[in-house]
Amino acid sequence: MNGWLALPLTLLFGQTPTTTPPAEDPAPLVEPGFGTGAEQPEGQTGAQGEEEQGERTAQELKQLRARLEALQADVEAQREQDEARLQALQQQQTLQQERAQALEELRQQRLASLQRAYDWLRTADQLLESGELDIGPALASAQRELSTALGTAAEAGRGETTLLIQQALERLSTVDNAVSQRDLYPARLALQSAGFELRQAWQLTLNRQGTTLVNQGTPDVTP
Repeated sequence: MNGWLALPLTLLFGQTPTTTPPAEDPAPLVEPGFGTGAEQPEGQTGAQGEEEQGERTAQELKQLRARLEALQADVEAQREQDEARLQALQQQQTLQQERAQALEELRQQRLASLQRAYDWLRTADQLLESGELDIGPALASAQRELSTALGTAAEAGRGETTLLIQQALERLSTVDNAVSQRDLYPARLALQSAGFELRQAWQLTLNRQGTTLVNQGTPDVTP
């Protein structure tokens, strides 16, 4: 009796024992919004990121190139302005140098004319002193030289020198009439006054260059 009890029930009822398969793990839960159909392949996501990065880099390079071109344009414009300003300064300097040279030439011409006029005035006075009344040629030469000096003084804009030369010419215009009447004192007095004004004009012309009367000499009209 006890041996019957020791037999498994499956043998007792004539059934073949079966092996129960182990329970399978439940399927993993899929979180909302991350279904397999919505996911992109990893390779496609990387390519898209590289493309966007490339576009950003190209845009930055374009902006940088535009700023560089604008800077170059500003530099070129500034360079052209500097060149134009330099050329204007050079032209101005050239004009000033040419004007200074022209004024110096006029000054030298005026000094020479005044010196020659002084020499003719002295000759006329010496003729009168010796009793010679034919001073017309000497007087005409002096007036001619003074007229030349007057022209250079006016061209150079030397107002005071111009006035002195005009006064000397006016005095010489009275000498012929006095000599024709054999009135030698007024004639020599006019020559002396004209010589004094000529010397002042000569000194003014000489001092324009900053030279001194010591190293140049001063005309001295002695009636």
